[in-house]
Amino acid sequence: MEIFVKKQIDSPKESWGGGVPILSAILLERESFTTDSFLKQMAKTCVRGKTVSGIKPEKEGVFSFQVGDEFFAFLHISAPYPDDLESPIATSWMWPREPTIENVKQHRSFLQVTMTGGAEDPVRRRLTLTAVTALAAKQSGVMAVYWGDASLVIFPPLFVSMAEEIDTPQSPPLYLWVDLRAFRNEDGTTGLFTTGFAALGHMEIEVPRIKMEVGELREWLVEIMCYLLENGPVLMDGQTIGMSAEQQIRIRHCPSIFGHPGQVIRLEP
Repeated sequence: MEIFVKKQIDSPKESWGGGVPILSAILLERESFTTDSFLKQMAKTCVRGKTVSGIKPEKEGVFSFQVGDEFFAFLHISAPYPDDLESPIATSWMWPREPTIENVKQHRSFLQVTMTGGAEDPVRRRLTLTAVTALAAKQSGVMAVYWGDASLVIFPPLFVSMAEEIDTPQSPPLYLWVDLRAFRNEDGTTGLFTTGFAALGHMEIEVPRIKMEVGELREWLVEIMCYLLENGPVLMDGQTIGMSAEQQIRIRHCPSIFGHPGQVIRLEP
C-alpha cells in the first residue's frame, strides 16, 4: 500500500535527546515474580547488540541492570496495578477471545519496568525496552503486558512474538506502542484515533470518519506513522494524502476532539 502526499514540503527531522524514563509493566497472577530465572536469562542475552551488565539482584522487591547506556530498574509490588485498567481492558484489541481478558482484573501483583538514561532516539530506545519487556513476559505467571505510552493491555504471547518478529527502526512494532482505537459511527463509517504516537515525537493522529474497514484503516495508519518516523513531520496542514493518486484526504493540524493535549493531525475525506 502506497501513501500519496500532495504538496509535500521537506522538513528536517527534529533532534531528540535521550534519558527520559519510559515505562512498561508486567501483570502477574501470583504475588511473586521469577526474578532469579529472569536475571539468569538476561545475563546470557544480547539486547539489540548490547550486553547486559551491572546486574543487581533483588532486594526488597527491587533489582536492576544496565543495557548499553540504558539503566533498567524493576520494582515488584505485591498488589494490583495502581492505575485504573478498566478502560484499557474494555477497549483492548490486542487480545484473543480465549483466555478472556477479564481474567487480567484478577492479577495479584505487578512488575514495574523503568528504563532511563539512554541517548538514542525514541524509536531505538523503545526497541530496547520492548526486547527486555518481552523476556520478562516469557516468565511463568505473567497475565498481561501493560505499555504505558499507549495505555495498552496486551496478550503476553502476542507481545513476545511481535517483539521478536518486528524489531528494527525501519519497521518498529507500532501495534505494541500505539493504541489504534477504532470505532463505528452511526452513519456506518469508521473512526480512529491514536494514543502513544506523541511519545515517539509526533502529533497524535485522528480520523473522525472514513469509509474503510477497521483492519484496513489500522494498517493504513501504521504505514503513515512509519512514513513520519522515517521522514520527519512532513504532513503539513492543508496538504492532502491518500492511498491512491486520486484519493484526496485533507490534513489538518488542530485541537483534538478525543481529549489529547495540544495539536493533532486530523485526516478528513
